[in-house]
Order: sequence, then C-alpha cells, then structure tokens
Amino acid sequence: MNIWDKLSEVDIKNKERFQKLFSEMIAKIQKNKFPIKIGEIEKEDYYIVVEENRANSYFVHIVPKQVYGLFKEMQKEAPYQFLGFSVVAGKYNNKDVRISCFGVQCSLLGKSL
Repeated sequence: MNIWDKLSEVDIKNKERFQKLFSEMIAKIQKNKFPIKIGEIEKEDYYIVVEENRANSYFVHIVPKQVYGLFKEMQKEAPYQFLGFSVVAGKYNNKDVRISCFGVQCSLLGKSL
C-alpha cells in the first residue's frame, strides 16, 4: 500500500477540533500573530510543523498526533508535493504562507472557513 492510500484510509478522531484549529491558524497568520519559524511545536494532541520551500511557499501544517508518523513518512516520500488541502493565508519573506491540516478531509476544512 502506498502512502497516498494510507492517507485516504485515515479517520481522524475529533475532526471538529482540528477544523477549529485550522480556521484559527488562518486568522493568526492573517493578523501576523503567529511567528513563522521553521521547525516543530508539540502541543497536547497535535504538532505544528513549519516548512519552507514546499511548492516555493512556507507551510504551516497542523498534524494530529494520531497521524504524525504518516506525515513524517510523506514529508520524505513527497518533499515537493502538497500533503493535502491547504489555504494561502498570507505572505512572509515574499513567499506565500499556506496552512494545512494533515489527515482531515478538505471538504471539512473548507466548511470551517
């Protein structure tokens, strides 16, 4: 089974929480209230992973701990591809800043906006 098939089988617990985090992160980026620093921030049940140069953009990924291992695998397997639904929320250093919530269906994330 390839990594994209694995991702399609994911069923994130508490999707509503991650939908809310997704929309809140977009607002923080738009208001310059989230510092863009490359790396990972561990929270209670998720990580915030900030990358530079994926699709010539900064990416702020919200990654539920439930799928963190799969996310790390996909980072290596598909270093230049989008790893799911994302939204441009602003600019930093003349590049787009894109927000994604790994493992949550794009239809749900779109509704959260």
